[in-house]
Amino acid sequence: MNLTLNKEIRIMGFVLMILFGIRAYAAEATLTIGNNKNSLTNYESVKGGKAGAALFFDAAYMSAYKGCRLTEVKIGVSDKTTDGAITIFLSHAIDEEPFYKETVDASKSRWNTFTLATPYVVDGSDLCIGYTLDGARYACYGNALVRNREYVLDKDGAWAEYDGPYSASLLATLSGDMPEHNVRLGATNMPEYVRTGEVMDIFGDFQNLGVSTVNSLTLALYDENELGEERVGDLNVAPRREGSFALSTMKLNAVGDRTLRLRIKAVNDGSDAVDTDNWTEAQNVMCRDSYVQRKVLLELFSTERCTACPEAHHAIDAVTPDMDNLIEIGHHAGFYTDQFTIDESVAYEWFYPSYHVFAPAMLIDRMDMRNAFPSLFKYETPIMSASATNLKALYALEQKRPALVTVDLTTDWNPSSRSLGIDVSGEQLLPIATPDSLRLYVFLTEDSLYSTSQAGASSGFYHRHVPRKSLTPAWGEKVDVTAGYNRHFDVTLNDEWDEKHMRVVAFVANYNSTNPCDCSVLNAAKRDIIAKTSGIGSISQDSSSSDAWMITDLAGRTVARGQGSASLTAAYNALNKGMYVVKVGEKSKKIVLN
Repeated sequence: MNLTLNKEIRIMGFVLMILFGIRAYAAEATLTIGNNKNSLTNYESVKGGKAGAALFFDAAYMSAYKGCRLTEVKIGVSDKTTDGAITIFLSHAIDEEPFYKETVDASKSRWNTFTLATPYVVDGSDLCIGYTLDGARYACYGNALVRNREYVLDKDGAWAEYDGPYSASLLATLSGDMPEHNVRLGATNMPEYVRTGEVMDIFGDFQNLGVSTVNSLTLALYDENELGEERVGDLNVAPRREGSFALSTMKLNAVGDRTLRLRIKAVNDGSDAVDTDNWTEAQNVMCRDSYVQRKVLLELFSTERCTACPEAHHAIDAVTPDMDNLIEIGHHAGFYTDQFTIDESVAYEWFYPSYHVFAPAMLIDRMDMRNAFPSLFKYETPIMSASATNLKALYALEQKRPALVTVDLTTDWNPSSRSLGIDVSGEQLLPIATPDSLRLYVFLTEDSLYSTSQAGASSGFYHRHVPRKSLTPAWGEKVDVTAGYNRHFDVTLNDEWDEKHMRVVAFVANYNSTNPCDCSVLNAAKRDIIAKTSGIGSISQDSSSSDAWMITDLAGRTVARGQGSASLTAAYNALNKGMYVVKVGEKSKKIVLN
């Protein structure tokens, strides 16, 4: 090709970009729209014999596809239909008369694709796509990819906004010349507290709603102005799939309080068709040179009747020795009750969704972290399945949140009378949104409680950090952290409790009686009734900070491993009763914990 012709082609390409806009447009293409992940996993009972679902797409979304044709509607059904039982409709609002209706029948159960007799040419205004089904026993739902507004037909024949965890098995197809890129910013972690000069822990999900694979995103951080941008590559996220990103360069370099938003600024180095869904909500961010390290409260829910609990507990026990700032309480509730249940633990079943209790379950700082980890939280509360994987992810995030209050804990143990005096005091460290609703909680817990009646355990089972007594009401005792608080408690230990394995756990948390997602823990503390001394003795003292060590049980299973005497002592102090072999370098020693 000669240089003159090449130059003319480049000029023509530039002219076409001016004429048709800078955005990249695909050739004639098809695009699936809708909330559902193309799944049909749930059959929801229909009352009244008529089912219905509808999806709403606002003008900001539909204007990107102005001139395209809506050609197909795909509906999931539980049974075949006859006599035009299904009515497909299009309207501009759920309470307006449809401007398009068509009756059809499903030739098979599950998914059916219906080609519209008259394709609808998108005019860029609000659009509802829906159906009704006469003689239905069930309405079909599945996993959601995105959360657009969605409606369901109730038993009285009226449309109500759907607020369930799934999405109607309802999709539609657009055809025509359309923009290549349309992504939506999903759940995103924007930290509330950052340190000057340190990289902010920003990560999140996005959904590819366009026709082309997403290989890169450019994200920018804003207050009143753009503070910086970062390009994330090698994503390879196909259409109708979800991807994730993590930023590694965003920093704040001055002490102060900011209101920040994150935005997807570019997709594959080009523009995005719909910018309105590329922004996070505004996040108030506090930047300081330093913070006080918090303790993280783990509340496990497990009972002796739970067959799945021993395996989960063993996995959690294996990772907790590395969590120096973890404090644990093991509530015996969530799946019936047992000999170790106290009333306060049962009261905390309030943190479960109203329709489902289960075990093993856990709360981490009673903190609502669904925005940061939407895939881990299955319910509309902070409770989740208890597992080592979930614990590690949430513990790491909570370690980056500072302590908002101090919790100072001292004890006075009298062995002759088995009486214990407890003093808890503290004060506010950082601004708190709800200082008037803070509560102090104080528990006595006992570790290494042996039982032979644990379901799912092949032999005896040791229960960890069981609450023996709550010294405060189930929902705590109100404290004024602004002025500073100081509380004293006296308690006599029951004879069957083993003080050598007991500790006091205290924490301060918000309490909102109408919202379990607004009860987060601000800080916690623990103290052994009798201070532990390491039984490892000389094998620990003689080791250096570079010596690798390993603890195994008598079955040869590795209980913990690490490096250095400090971490060895911490791991030893976290062990349950039993016999173990400790190996440091070339030295080995058998130890017995009673």
